[in-house]
Amino acid sequence: MGAGSVGCHLGGWLAAAADVTLVGRPSLIDAVQRDGLTVTDLRGRTRTVRPEGLTLATDASAVEGAHYVLLTTKTLATAQAVRQIAPYLQHDSIVISFQNGLRNASQIDDALASAFPSRASRPLVLSGMVPFNVVRSDDSHWTQATVGRLKVKDHPRVDPFVRAALGGGLHIDVEPDMRSVLFGKLLLNLNNAINALTGLPLAVELRDRDCRVVLAACQEEALALARRLSITPARLTPLPPAAMPALLRSPTPVFTNLSRSALKVSPTARSSMADDLDAGRATEIDELQGAVVHFARDHGVPTPVCARIVELVREAEAAGADRQRWSGAQLRRAVGL
Repeated sequence: MGAGSVGCHLGGWLAAAADVTLVGRPSLIDAVQRDGLTVTDLRGRTRTVRPEGLTLATDASAVEGAHYVLLTTKTLATAQAVRQIAPYLQHDSIVISFQNGLRNASQIDDALASAFPSRASRPLVLSGMVPFNVVRSDDSHWTQATVGRLKVKDHPRVDPFVRAALGGGLHIDVEPDMRSVLFGKLLLNLNNAINALTGLPLAVELRDRDCRVVLAACQEEALALARRLSITPARLTPLPPAAMPALLRSPTPVFTNLSRSALKVSPTARSSMADDLDAGRATEIDELQGAVVHFARDHGVPTPVCARIVELVREAEAAGADRQRWSGAQLRRAVGL
């Protein structure tokens, strides 16, 4: 549900081992109906699924009868999407959130309340995590642009999904503590806004030390919040989360040498937030730096850099096509570093 870059990438691989329905915008569904769906992973493996190998729809009613509903909308659309699919779910349906942010599972459960007043009767909601970027290479071609393995909340009823994914070529780790995983992913996703404000490809932006210094400051504020909340962020990269700010601040030759996997990205890959700004769409900033500011305020943790990044993204959203593209040095000064 909400088939975009992530949804189409997952659906393309899953289609080899399961019946897959894509529910998305008419323009996207029309492209897949015309050309089929092509997906490519980071190793260059490519699969094309012909249109007749998928069920393609623009209406939420298409989820009726699905054992698993993968929610891949932007976080801003979570509540609306869940209200749309709720009438077509059964009490034994399973909804898995493959979205950015910390709060999606609880928001999905809350949005199901009108259709399922009894919490005991509601579909099972599980958190998932997509660690990599996916870029749209062509109208109906989606390519994994960065490294990482999918994760999903460990639960007995998730086993058939994990097995089907493996049969389709997707490796998914089951995790008992998704709170830790989602916080670890949040630390990485804090770069989305910095990348969007610069407008640079990820590979270029990450080689700019000023950009990395801003990211390091955002991560330090989030790590301080994690300590206050007694959360140990999951290690999703070769480096422990607590060590990432120091690496980010290191000279570029040192960072480049120690971060080869992080820099193994498509040359044109950017964050989805950069694409949102270019398209004039609202961004997910409230679930990234905005979430850090929100929770930190309640727990007395100062977050001046994250708060300033939120302000700058809001200004960029309002400015539209006339928004400023910040250099790393300009952005560093703008956040007071």
